[in-house]
Amino acid sequence: MADDREDFSLLPVGGQHVRGLSTALCSMDPWLAMKYSREAVEFYLLQADQALSRHVVMISGQVAGVLAVRGPWLFGPLIELMALFDGYRSRGVGKKIVEWTAQRCEAKNLWVTVSSDNFRAQKFYERQGFRKTALLEDLIKPGWDEILLRKRIARP
Repeated sequence: MADDREDFSLLPVGGQHVRGLSTALCSMDPWLAMKYSREAVEFYLLQADQALSRHVVMISGQVAGVLAVRGPWLFGPLIELMALFDGYRSRGVGKKIVEWTAQRCEAKNLWVTVSSDNFRAQKFYERQGFRKTALLEDLIKPGWDEILLRKRIARP
């Protein structure tokens, strides 16, 4: 579990972090299995896109992962990318990211897609209150299915 004394923050992705983030992402699944190039990931992290906010996940001054949130989307933001690096998984950081994202949106929905073979991520999102909404067959490329998950956010 995450130590509440750890300093959790999200910073805008900047040029100083892009090489390290892209190298780390390309060395882990699903990006490794799909053979993403470092250049393609760098382009994604830096491209001009007003609907996409990209953040470096920081824990106690160390780069712990990356978050990209697209909004507006289907009546709520879409967590388009959330990746935590080795040493930061299973410590409560992902839960903090989901809570942070939900608190900052004014919508009643929070969305995420997860690879159909990523059972660990599916269980994580289900524990955070997400429910399966649809199977998106061959979304990224043939044979790569994604599951669309939705979390309803109670608003007063």
